[in-house]
Amino acid sequence: MWRAIFTRRILYAVAFALGFGTVCFLLGQWQLSRYEEKDARATAVEQNYNRPAVPFAGVLPSVTTPLAESQVWTQVTLTGRYAASTHLIVRGRALNTAQGMEILVPFQVDGGAVLLVDRGWVPNGDQAADLPTVSAPPAGTVTLTGWLKPGEEDRGKDLPAGQLATINLAQAQEQVPGQLYAAYLVLGSESLGEGLPAPARPTPLEAPTPDRGPHFAYALQWWLTTLLGFGFVVYLYRHPPGGVPNATPTEAPEPKKVRIWDEEDG
Repeated sequence: MWRAIFTRRILYAVAFALGFGTVCFLLGQWQLSRYEEKDARATAVEQNYNRPAVPFAGVLPSVTTPLAESQVWTQVTLTGRYAASTHLIVRGRALNTAQGMEILVPFQVDGGAVLLVDRGWVPNGDQAADLPTVSAPPAGTVTLTGWLKPGEEDRGKDLPAGQLATINLAQAQEQVPGQLYAAYLVLGSESLGEGLPAPARPTPLEAPTPDRGPHFAYALQWWLTTLLGFGFVVYLYRHPPGGVPNATPTEAPEPKKVRIWDEEDG
């Protein structure tokens, strides 16, 4: 038995199974990490999005305070003034199936720093270079209600001044006066005061949908796939070259008992 196991053919197969299993295990771990990231985001949406608004200063008390993962999509309320002379356009943003842009406007928070506000979405023009006509934000003191989100990653694209490829706060800071908070606001509503109509604005963004994706199932599939390599080893052991299978050892059958009358008959 041991001679059949410790052959070069079987040892190569075991090495292959170990390497194959390691790769499958690591791919399963990668899918699990992606699931955990999406699960954290989905949990934040479920826990925060529909809760009543809380004071902005209670979530981001200072300009250097980072937005914790558990605070993403927290609904807040704050008062201040828009910097109406400045706005940024974020290209490549979809709403349902339509492509367009999102409009960012700096907002000077009363008693604080500057918060970047995503006022909504506008469709693309007929030409890629066409820039949208953006309705000006309301002047004077405004009370905002909206949801806080962290900045997005830099895609490494160079766009003209006033345009961004993502809502990257470091890039936005280069084009916005005043120090930005370490998060931005997805606008829910603007209020100019009791009895005053709501100002015109771009199309509001859709509410987020909690989506954990299929990554946990993919992780299980990769981990189960690790068994295939070892199954291949067993197959090679049971089917050696020459066509004579290595059967699993069994106990020898007990000899048949001879009865007295059988001996007499003989």
